[in-house]
Amino acid sequence: MRFLDRVLEKLGLRESNGFFEVSSASPSISSVTPGSVFRRRLECFLKDPDTYTAVMCMTAFVVGPGFHVSGKEEAVKIVNEFNQRVGMDQLLFKAISEMLWAGNSFWLRVRESGKIVGLRNIPLPSITAIHRDDSEIRALEIQTITGASAKIDFKDVVHFYFIKHGNDVLGSPINRPLMEWRTIYDPDRNLSYQIPSYYDIKWSMEWAMWKVLMKYPPRHIYQFPRIGGEAQKEYAEKIKLMLPGEDIVTNQEVKVIDVRMDPRARFDAYVEYLDNKVTLGLMNSILRLFTKPGFTEASAKEANRLLGNLVTAIQRSVKRIVEREIYDPLLESLGIDPAEADVRFNWGIPEKPKITLEDVQRFYSTPPHVEPALTRSEVRKLLKNLGFPITEEAPESAKIIESAESVVIRLRESEAYDLRSAKDLVIDRDRGIHLTLIEESGRLKVAAITFDKKKWPKWNSRNAQKWFEENFETIKSILGDAKNA
Repeated sequence: MRFLDRVLEKLGLRESNGFFEVSSASPSISSVTPGSVFRRRLECFLKDPDTYTAVMCMTAFVVGPGFHVSGKEEAVKIVNEFNQRVGMDQLLFKAISEMLWAGNSFWLRVRESGKIVGLRNIPLPSITAIHRDDSEIRALEIQTITGASAKIDFKDVVHFYFIKHGNDVLGSPINRPLMEWRTIYDPDRNLSYQIPSYYDIKWSMEWAMWKVLMKYPPRHIYQFPRIGGEAQKEYAEKIKLMLPGEDIVTNQEVKVIDVRMDPRARFDAYVEYLDNKVTLGLMNSILRLFTKPGFTEASAKEANRLLGNLVTAIQRSVKRIVEREIYDPLLESLGIDPAEADVRFNWGIPEKPKITLEDVQRFYSTPPHVEPALTRSEVRKLLKNLGFPITEEAPESAKIIESAESVVIRLRESEAYDLRSAKDLVIDRDRGIHLTLIEESGRLKVAAITFDKKKWPKWNSRNAQKWFEENFETIKSILGDAKNA
């Protein structure tokens, strides 16, 4: 298979007579040509400071809490590995920002041997046509970086959007009212007029203000009453070459007249009106915190509370899209039933329970006949996390030998000590547990632990190992105290 064919297969495309396609259009499908719509929305996002700030802040509000996945353990493990592989955090930030400034974000599911292995963003300005039926999008037509046309079946596309209006199959950006031109009817003349969009009005006003500022900068008139001719021309040339802050030094009589004009004196009301409309259109009160003097803390809290409702609505929309269009197809491609896996995308990082010393004591201190919920090693780890100066324990070298009649945990080989000096100590007659003790450097040491299956048929290597891990340190401390006594 050619390299190009392999690349197209991963993208879900195939080549046919110089045209990349995945499905043929049905006669009932109509085509929508977005033209420069997405490029216009991108321009408004990147070049308008209010829009850029509002979109980035709202995106940060949405993705800031983080997320976690819940469900069946094996399915959650698969989904978490996929999240790490595709960089779900960065993917969501880009998808939500596009959803806000463009109304839509499209991601192609990348497959290998039928299994979903990744997601790839479809750049919005590259979309040249959208093929739809009465209710949904059926295919996207894009222009690749090589200039070729490609048609992508929408069955393998993830579509992020917040809300659709009317019969639209595309989502609407939050600033849609600021982008579109409006029509007004004049009944006296029986004529209709087009009113430019708020963006066009705002940018036109800024352009007009810039022209005024350039036309009326601070200017000065220099009068030299007693000189003229060539000397006056010489002074004029020197004044033209002066830098800001430089002064004239002369012994001639000179008069300086300052000419000033306030270019904004008659624009304040218009600017404030337009600024209010832009803030309303972007649905983000954070702009007021940056630009509005006197925007009190109480006002900011109330505005943020209202904004929080919008953020929550966006989070719920994104949650459903991720579950329905990413996680479910991912699990299906791996042969897992999504209904049984019950995987859920959840905003926010789950809080770990606050563990106290009383909790540790309660779960470890149990009656002799009740197995504690925590092992000794787990208790030591928890105590260390609580700030206690717990040192790492050197692991005991133990060898487990199981036979039909007993389980023996051997801590020292029999060749390493004199068997005649060994002592046998029964510590649990009912369960058949006894220790083989030896004396080293004036201290009693455990050479072996024997678990008698005839006394307690439930003994096996696993149970003996667990008993050893939970009780051996206690036995050592008791033996040490007994010797000292």
